[in-house]
Amino acid sequence: MRFVALVALVILAWLMAAPVRADQPPADNAVVAKFCAKAASQYDMNQCAGRVGKAADEELNATYQAVLRKWAAYPKMIAKLRQAQRAWLSYRDADLAARFADSEGPDRGTAFPAAYALYQASLERERTARLCDYLRGDAYGEQDSAPCPDLVRHPFVVPKAP
Repeated sequence: MRFVALVALVILAWLMAAPVRADQPPADNAVVAKFCAKAASQYDMNQCAGRVGKAADEELNATYQAVLRKWAAYPKMIAKLRQAQRAWLSYRDADLAARFADSEGPDRGTAFPAAYALYQASLERERTARLCDYLRGDAYGEQDSAPCPDLVRHPFVVPKAP
């Protein structure tokens, strides 16, 4: 009995010590439920998915720009980040092409635009969450736990080391 209680306590302590990130990308079905719940037709769903995709792209770009501002005093880091972002964009495009490889031409169906936009948005939300780690400074010893949108609006600019 004591052993079970001890194991439960260790697991609880481990869970409490794990960082909580409020800005992890939501599941696709949560996004659809939140933004597209009133879609009554496939046309409505395609329009809504387009808006979701546009919002994800804008959030990704704003987060990327905030990271560039935060670390502007470190040109080597910025150069590597730009290189990584270009590589990620290539990955995103290749992943989309692979995911929808059989969806070319007139037989792709009316749900294609929504499926494509929502999948692209999910990839962009994942990348946004990764870029938020740069805003938090996780790799550099900082532990800012503010929500990502707050960090994007007001990034702490890291001064050049003496």
